[in-house]
Amino acid sequence: MLVTETALPVKFSATIVEALGIQPVRPAAFEGIEDLPRQVTGIPNDAGQLKQLIEQRLAALESR
Repeated sequence: MLVTETALPVKFSATIVEALGIQPVRPAAFEGIEDLPRQVTGIPNDAGQLKQLIEQRLAALESR
């Protein structure tokens, strides 16, 4: 499985608190982020399929 996502501290603040004992700063734009819907696309563990997905997403953005 391949997982890609941004690594903003606000997304895993509980882990930071557990590891470092401090609460990371949460910008106002991220208040309630845990309650928002997740956007997940599952694909097989295959580099070719990942490349194809990226190409499709880029093409969709370019056609806007």
